[in-house]
Amino acid sequence: ELATAVAAALAGSAELAAGNMFGANMLNMSNLAILLALFGGRQVFQRLAPQQWLVAASAIAVTGIATLFAALRTDVTWLAVSIPGVVILVIYLVLSGVLRQYSKGIEEQSEEEEPSHSLRWAWMVFIVCAGAIFVSGPLLAFSAQRIADLTGIGASFMGVLALALVTTLPELTTTYTAFRIGAHDMAVANMYGTNSFNIAALAVADLSFSGGSLFGSVDISTVCAGLIATLLMSLGMLQILRRRPMKLFSLTEPSPPLIVGLYVLGLSVVFQLA
Repeated sequence: ELATAVAAALAGSAELAAGNMFGANMLNMSNLAILLALFGGRQVFQRLAPQQWLVAASAIAVTGIATLFAALRTDVTWLAVSIPGVVILVIYLVLSGVLRQYSKGIEEQSEEEEPSHSLRWAWMVFIVCAGAIFVSGPLLAFSAQRIADLTGIGASFMGVLALALVTTLPELTTTYTAFRIGAHDMAVANMYGTNSFNIAALAVADLSFSGGSLFGSVDISTVCAGLIATLLMSLGMLQILRRRPMKLFSLTEPSPPLIVGLYVLGLSVVFQLA
């Protein structure tokens, strides 16, 4: 998301950059709901650490603030530096420090035994994969913008759907793996933590955007995507706070079908607005 959003911002496509981030946050919540239904078990929320709601609240806070900046079309700069981007980064860093303090002493046992590879091997694979992402990210942004131009589909919707679908694949695979090895806290925190970082990456993209603030150049469909992402994350946090057995099929309280259904409905609304 960082590589793609910065590349989109450098290319002058604010809607593609913001749509990618808000769309990724929407899709991460839909994916998390599906994985919880398939692999979490009905007691999954009772097994989570009580501090998980703080992780969710942090993601909701930064996403809500970014959405507010987009809704107000905030275009405030000082010495060519975008103030909204700086504000979001400062809030993100402060909340990360708070989360670090509250997470001390929390340990989670997984079902995985001794690692099958060395630390050196793990670092090498990590660096190679990260390098591939930073090379492909800008190409992904440029091609998505070109598709939007040729087809007439709004750049914001391309970001919310197509670009987000590709850039959230790492979160989907790592969260699935965390559930598979029994690391439920890691799985849930990965999705919410990623959503927080997505907004921090959007702030970096904002600082890379020429001609003012990125948030002053987005349309109503991007704002809608941010609102939907905030709503879906809030429903997930409500489940974490309630700590009740998960209902797999319920339309009257937070449940996987409700969250996935709201995601699909949100896509439809964003498409119409874009």
